[in-house]
Amino acid sequence: MDRKEAEKITKGFEEAYVTAHANQDIEVLREGFHPDVEIFLNGRLQAQGLDAYLALYEPMLPTMRDFALTKTCRGVDGDRITVTYECSFTTHRGAQKSGYGIELWDMENGQLRRWKHFAAEVYQ
Repeated sequence: MDRKEAEKITKGFEEAYVTAHANQDIEVLREGFHPDVEIFLNGRLQAQGLDAYLALYEPMLPTMRDFALTKTCRGVDGDRITVTYECSFTTHRGAQKSGYGIELWDMENGQLRRWKHFAAEVYQ
């Protein structure tokens, strides 16, 4: 994969997450993930399989209002993409929160197969 393709994939995920939150529709995320995706957060396995991930993430949609996200492709090596991100949202209790982190994506056939997500969240 080249840099241009990696940047397109990165922006595609950014747009999908913003759309999922805006429309409260988890299904918009389905296309970008491999059915057997493995998702790690700060070194811990969070979900194995796309349906498990969507079931884990869907309850978060209504708890994150005014969701904004920027993902930036920082590098590509073969089928691995390195991404940084920043996000912000308002919790269902009205607190302002922002997050940032780095992600390592292992792609397979154009879909995210293994996602290693290292994140921090901060209350404003």
